[in-house]
Amino acid sequence: MPDPQRLLNTLRLATDSFRRTQGRQGRIIDLSAAEDVVVVGDLHGHVINFKKAMDFADLNQHPRRHLVVQELIHGPVMYPNGGEQSHRVVDLLAALKCLHPHRVHYLLGNHELSQWTRQAISKNFIDLNNLFRLGVEAAYDQFADAIYQAYEALFAALPVIIRLPNGVILSHSVPGAKRIADWSLEALAKDKHDEQDVILGGSIHAVVWGRDVSSDTVQAFLDKTGGRWLISGHIPCDQGYDLPNPKQIIIDSKDDHGCMLTVPAQTEVTQAELVSRLVRFKQLPD
Repeated sequence: MPDPQRLLNTLRLATDSFRRTQGRQGRIIDLSAAEDVVVVGDLHGHVINFKKAMDFADLNQHPRRHLVVQELIHGPVMYPNGGEQSHRVVDLLAALKCLHPHRVHYLLGNHELSQWTRQAISKNFIDLNNLFRLGVEAAYDQFADAIYQAYEALFAALPVIIRLPNGVILSHSVPGAKRIADWSLEALAKDKHDEQDVILGGSIHAVVWGRDVSSDTVQAFLDKTGGRWLISGHIPCDQGYDLPNPKQIIIDSKDDHGCMLTVPAQTEVTQAELVSRLVRFKQLPD
């Protein structure tokens, strides 16, 4: 485990970097100067896949490449005395953000939103927020409260939508059919957001919780965000990705079957080309 005081400093610096990322307005980031972007799906505490993604992106050797990750927390690996270990991936991501403050991005997911706002989220009747908190306590003992608050502050600073110059939109999900008509991109462009934005029906909540992958809903979302293609996560995919409609690719990175995707940022793309750029984690060296 990292030194607790050093970790606190890293988390606070990373949080400030997330808020100050170039091209950010409110919860939206425009990557106007990027050459390409490595996009990772839901990781849920998978340290090995995160490290593989970091090595694959090789940001030191690709100065115009960006790395986008999402849903890092609430994983299956447990401490012997209770609590889960997904905070370790957040620690690694925070350190990487400090090294590349404008080229590493962490999309807000529904699990981070729930942890930050303390809205209940469970799996198999188990409180995932509590498991995360117990894991922080197991790892950091007397520093746990301060470090946990630093995680909450970091989650509160995360962007919701990333836009590439060629019309590719990156978000965790999209508002459902019942929300999309009243949803607006302008609501995410505000400098400050309040409780109404992060609860059911709110502008932020709708993007990270929706599970509607119908063509009409996704096209409406793209029309409202100025996009042509959507790359998202949120929905588990047995083969590591899914093509639920002609405009969307869902990426899942949580296990050995998981995938990531290198997306050109400046040139036009097709769904078929994007699929050809998928990389499976199990094909990469440990």
